[in-house]
Amino acid sequence: MTKILVVDDELEIRELLRKALVKEGYNVVTVSTAEQALACIIQEPFGLVLLDIKLAGESEIFVLKRIKELHQNIPVVIYSGVVTPEIEKEARIAGANEVLSKDVEIMQLVEQINRFIKGNARVSQDLSTRKEKSILIVDDELEIRRVLSTFFKKKGYTKVAAAENGEKALELARSQEFSVALLDVNMPVMDGITALEKLLEINPNLGVVMVTGRQDDENIKRAMELGAYGYILKPFDFLYLELVVMSKLAIAGSK
Repeated sequence: MTKILVVDDELEIRELLRKALVKEGYNVVTVSTAEQALACIIQEPFGLVLLDIKLAGESEIFVLKRIKELHQNIPVVIYSGVVTPEIEKEARIAGANEVLSKDVEIMQLVEQINRFIKGNARVSQDLSTRKEKSILIVDDELEIRRVLSTFFKKKGYTKVAAAENGEKALELARSQEFSVALLDVNMPVMDGITALEKLLEINPNLGVVMVTGRQDDENIKRAMELGAYGYILKPFDFLYLELVVMSKLAIAGSK
């Protein structure tokens, strides 16, 4: 049974979440302050921390950083009334495993938590195995390269490289072998579709996941025909992103 720590300074929300999560079969502890949350984490193990990002009297990311300093491997799900791209990026970099919107019905939030816990169990893998895998991130936006690199390194992947365009990606692919590449579709110098074709010529076993900011059916269809393993849309669903990567690694490992 997963033990969940709910941290929220609003009594009504704490109680609603506690009752809903207990009904789902979870063991739930609730607290209202950062000090109480950190004391609980020091004293006993938790399978998940559900953290309101806007606790009264605390900076938005302070509590998250302190939790990760105490126990880096505890999954932390952040939730907020307003999830902006800036808040999500900062939370991800600080170690949040997922960022959810508080501006939904409690049961919808619980469903999202269920989805995260089940998905997190599916993608859990021995750290030593992850160290053997290498990921190439190809995107012309520095911030996206940084966020994705940080995300996968925090997940235990130590071999993560990044390139700002297709040509740089080809240079890296010629000098080292990668297991998975996350490849932006629209880039200067060399677009993602051209880079995909050339990357697979270098390494036919490379699992290429295309990344696009919109539902670009024509390019997606072309990429799949050329041999892409899959595609994801921006902004990222990080749980789904890791599921796609782990799925490709599992298939490769079973051969």
